[in-house]
Amino acid sequence: MRRLFSKLPVLVLAIAVAGCASQGEQQAKQAEAAAAKADQAATHAEQSAAQATEAANKATEAANRATRAVEDATREINRVADHLDQMERDREAATHGRRRSHVTKSARKAASGATAASASASASSSGAPAAEASASPGASAAASATSDGVTTSAVAPAPPPKK
Repeated sequence: MRRLFSKLPVLVLAIAVAGCASQGEQQAKQAEAAAAKADQAATHAEQSAAQATEAANKATEAANRATRAVEDATREINRVADHLDQMERDREAATHGRRRSHVTKSARKAASGATAASASASASSSGAPAAEASASPGASAAASATSDGVTTSAVAPAPPPKK
């Protein structure tokens, strides 16, 4: 029995070493499995990153196209607005020109009448008889004569329109 007791610690030690060795192998297998999973996750992450980069590039291209479209539309809107403004200025200038010519015609007639009256007055003040007549289609003719420095006017009826 003594022999058995002396061999017992060696036997316990052998069993313990065998148990530790099998536990170490099991941990090594678990570590390998975890490493394989980590490798798969890293590969998947790389693929996802590549897809995200590709999607970001496509989104950037689309944003650039949209920006160009907005710039083109803005240029076209500004061009049309400038054209409309120019048309408005042209229309106002044409309307103002018509008004101006109407006013100018009236002013010329008034000035012509004033010049004729002035000439008539100066002739009457010198004692010489003066006569002046003006006629326009559809209007009446006017004549003035002076004998004693006083101007008198007579208006003749307009001739009937020709058929």
